[in-house]
Amino acid sequence: MSDFMMSQVKGLLSKVSDDMENLAESNSGQFEMLLGAIDDLAANMFATQAIMSLMLKKNPVDAEEAKAWIREQAESAGQEAPKAEAMVDYLITD
Repeated sequence: MSDFMMSQVKGLLSKVSDDMENLAESNSGQFEMLLGAIDDLAANMFATQAIMSLMLKKNPVDAEEAKAWIREQAESAGQEAPKAEAMVDYLITD
């Protein structure tokens, strides 16, 4: 994963955190719980991306096959998943 993309993700998470702080004045208990969940989610996402990046370097994946799999799964649920397809390019391109 590129440093630029990682900084973008960190920036967005920081913005979410800042927005949540603004809401904290009325619901501090829920705010703390939500911030903890966001932090846990971010840690999980970064670790997963790191592992995937290393795995993909050793075991290349055809992006179009991955996108086809996503489309097939989404269509069977009557949905579309353009963000998931975009993430394929993001994860495969380093």
